[in-house]
Amino acid sequence: MQYSKFLNHYQSIQCKRAALYVRCSSEEQALNGDTIQTQKEVLAEFAEVHQLKVMDYYIDEGYTARKKYNKRKEFMRMLQDAEAEKFDIIVFTKLDRWFRNVADYYKIQEVLEKHGINWLTAQERYETETANGRLNVNIRLSVAQDEADRTSERIKVVFQHKISNGELISGALPLGLKNVDGKAVIDEETAPIVLDLFNHFELNNSKRAVTQYLMKKYDFYITITSVSNMLSNEIYKGCKRGNPNFCPALIEPERFDRIQLQKKHNVRVRQTNRYYVFTGLVECTSCNHSMIANTRIDYRYEREYIGYRCNQYHNHKVCTHKKIISEPNLERLVLDSIKPAIQNYIARYEVQTSTPAKSKNDASKLKEKQNNLKELYINGYIEFEEFKARCDELQNKIDSITVTPEPRNLTPLKDFLKLDIENIYNAFSPQEKRAFWASIINKIYLNDDNEISDIDFLC
Repeated sequence: MQYSKFLNHYQSIQCKRAALYVRCSSEEQALNGDTIQTQKEVLAEFAEVHQLKVMDYYIDEGYTARKKYNKRKEFMRMLQDAEAEKFDIIVFTKLDRWFRNVADYYKIQEVLEKHGINWLTAQERYETETANGRLNVNIRLSVAQDEADRTSERIKVVFQHKISNGELISGALPLGLKNVDGKAVIDEETAPIVLDLFNHFELNNSKRAVTQYLMKKYDFYITITSVSNMLSNEIYKGCKRGNPNFCPALIEPERFDRIQLQKKHNVRVRQTNRYYVFTGLVECTSCNHSMIANTRIDYRYEREYIGYRCNQYHNHKVCTHKKIISEPNLERLVLDSIKPAIQNYIARYEVQTSTPAKSKNDASKLKEKQNNLKELYINGYIEFEEFKARCDELQNKIDSITVTPEPRNLTPLKDFLKLDIENIYNAFSPQEKRAFWASIINKIYLNDDNEISDIDFLC
């Protein structure tokens, strides 16, 4: 590209200190070939022609111009340097590399003007010194914003069509899967690592334990964050962006969903190597906050006493739950209550599923009748007392409409009922006890008298 036509326009910029800003989203790179490298080459040549002193390159890769500017890391670094007045001018290739949002543009423009910093485009001609120039920028930004919205919508439609057909929109796939002819399939070489990851977490309920286990067995290093991301990646159950049949499932969907609930109760390895059996599982019914485990040490007898208390009372005095329950007493309560609670849980579910659910249209028909009553009352055909009584009657019918609950796999709970829990449980370490309860229980609800009012299960 020839830049001689810019010399007359930008005579005053020679020898100035310049910041070169580059931005490219993955979609733009794929569709238009407007790559990071291309922009860098254009800006480097422009700087050479105009004898600019390049202070730094600021490169935002994978960020759209519609994304909030404070989310663009390099843009924010450049803004900090602008406030420190480390350069005199900012250069980018085109206006749409800068902003496609009028409101954000003027926020940044105010900062730049405060520090006497101007900007210009290497491949277009814009100026903000005159009213006409500012109007031109405003119009162009508005058009660019509209174009960005339309392009984004088109890309989303294309990507969603590909996903609905099980086609990949990028070559990147998580461990355990591979790309074969644009489709995600199970990678037989790495799938065992993923299966072991899920299995070990389900048994131990600890992400850190998973990292240590994989390192020992496979010499495979993985961070706790990566373990968490893999456990949450729905592609392992064959689903992606609403398509439940996107690819073969490595983990059964019901099991995957159950592990998402179990993940909330991840066991943390403490420096004291102390495990609280019910951490995150016990909730106060008075304030709906989790009850916190605490250890009291009696140094005279070298004994530890673990108890659970409601901190909303003990720390803030905003709850009525004053009593502390010791961990052994809570264990005894749960062991005595667990099987009856499971039986009641299963029975409630079976009653709900056996009750014929009313049509979804029934509620809307009843609401339509309420609206008709309102019209009659407004037009004076019925008195207020009659209107209120009939409306209340219809509302009671709407409230009584039952909806069939989502299907659940209760097999793990039914199998649990067959176990000799006492003998099994007494042989567990505190860590194993923690993992054991976290594998089936979502919440244990304790009232002010430290009695179990209900138990909610993961299944």
